[in-house]
Amino acid sequence: MLEGGTINMLDLSGEQVSEWLRSFDMVLSDGDGTIWQDDTAIEGAAAVLNALQNQFGKRVYLITNNGLKTRRELFERAQRLGFQVPNDQHIISPTATIVDHLKQLPDFDSTKHKVFVVGNAAIGRELQANGIDSYGAGEEEPLPMGEKWQDFALREFTKPEAADNVGAVVVGWDEHFSYCKMARASHILCRNGSSAFLVTNRDAVHKYPALCIPGTAAFVAGIEACAGREALEMGKPSPVVLEPLIQSGALRPERTLMIGDCPKIDIAFARNCGMQSLLVGTGSYQLDILQQNGSLPQPDLYLPRLGDLLQFL
Repeated sequence: MLEGGTINMLDLSGEQVSEWLRSFDMVLSDGDGTIWQDDTAIEGAAAVLNALQNQFGKRVYLITNNGLKTRRELFERAQRLGFQVPNDQHIISPTATIVDHLKQLPDFDSTKHKVFVVGNAAIGRELQANGIDSYGAGEEEPLPMGEKWQDFALREFTKPEAADNVGAVVVGWDEHFSYCKMARASHILCRNGSSAFLVTNRDAVHKYPALCIPGTAAFVAGIEACAGREALEMGKPSPVVLEPLIQSGALRPERTLMIGDCPKIDIAFARNCGMQSLLVGTGSYQLDILQQNGSLPQPDLYLPRLGDLLQFL
């Protein structure tokens, strides 16, 4: 057993692993850093998830905070990389969760309401595919050269259509984030108290070997400060993500395993939802970092990589 009560699965016997396999019926697996890196599968990951599904009868879902692709696009990636998930309903992504959430809101009517998106084009594609009109996704809106903010505000926000019939503001990762977008979102939220305010995730920063770039949390924080409202998170670690599956009876948290590479997001998500957790060391966090930081949620189990489970299957 490792520090914090975490069990290294490589220390378990085959009989102990077999007993553990009987303790869950459903598997939720993170994507980036856990089973793939961009468009490359991590060695052994597909074989493990496919075996859990096909040999052991587990229901396997892929769950990601990636708001840069639609549910269908993520399903196609999974298929291309060898993951045999049955259909795109086994992909849980922020863009799909946004659609599901809007459809069940009593104050949102897709026949008359549209959505303002501060984010990438995938959010707009997902909304459109589900019959919801939106604008702003993937678009640039800089303050025109030589124009002052007062000019922009008077031109845009004195028109009723700037806020009327806008049933939601959605914030995602946006490389074109600007003052004008923040002002437009704030105006809508302040004018329309019933408008939904959603964010794909609260990932603060994306770390790469040579650089760090701002995440969605950096964008939504400014809008929240201006609007005086807090956005509802549509990604991990928010339990909202699993509400449709739990309410339908398709998911029982106490019989579900969450696999991920990030303690702050994936393991916290498992804790928030009452699921058991398996941390893998193929992402940004290594085990020694986890053990040194007592403030991070501790996983139930650990493997250097998901493929290491193959020897027990």
